[in-house]
Amino acid sequence: MANSPEFTDRKFVVTTSRRANPAIRNQARQKAESWGLPYIERHEVSIENSIGEADAIFVFDHDGLSLTKGNSRLRFSLGTAALRLKAIDQGEPDTLVRAGEIQTGDKVLDSTIGLGRDSLVAAHVVGPTGSVVGLESSWPLFKLLKEGFSEHDLGDRSATVQPKFGDSRKFLAEAKNGSFDVVILDPMFNYPKRSDGSFEILREFAHHTTLDPEWIQLARRAAKRWVVLKTDKEQPWFDSEKLERIHSGGRVEWYRAPSVS
Repeated sequence: MANSPEFTDRKFVVTTSRRANPAIRNQARQKAESWGLPYIERHEVSIENSIGEADAIFVFDHDGLSLTKGNSRLRFSLGTAALRLKAIDQGEPDTLVRAGEIQTGDKVLDSTIGLGRDSLVAAHVVGPTGSVVGLESSWPLFKLLKEGFSEHDLGDRSATVQPKFGDSRKFLAEAKNGSFDVVILDPMFNYPKRSDGSFEILREFAHHTTLDPEWIQLARRAAKRWVVLKTDKEQPWFDSEKLERIHSGGRVEWYRAPSVS
């Protein structure tokens, strides 16, 4: 399987919804072949019977691709980003944009892309003259996001989000000083109470990472302006890493640190 080393002991299969037309079934077969995964032809067969011994199943449908396990289904969508984009267009402030002072033409790195919501907002603000790169170290989630971004039209006013498969720390360590105007860090699994629909399947297949000073230092070196951080609580070392709190009024706490490049 063309897979991440961490997922060599996990099994995935590809299928379609029952209502899938021939074009979608052909697309699913091609993706299964290119990903090195088994393809399961599905007509009246249930998801439970299709999955067999696999850990999860990629399902192609008229609405796009989803990652499914049991009763949980994770699908690419605008989600909360839709409300944020609408608010931005109406002239309302967005905490990410405000903290990073993100502007037209900026280069932004979303080093923990997650569900892609911050990347969508950043792409809208930087516009077609800017760029947004989003890192995902989980192979199945990367495939889900890449398909989602490739099929979703962000519009002429937005930059194209470029999902990349890779580890955040390694990518940042290899990046040149000041490679990006703004670097976003959102190690979302630090706060287990947070929920976004199919959060459990996201939790299972995402990499659980611990925030530490070294990660912040790597991000600050790669940033030209700011590192924007979302977390559940302040850590004792935040002051030494120049992290200042950005008041947002929401459940998640926002911080930013200046570049050291």
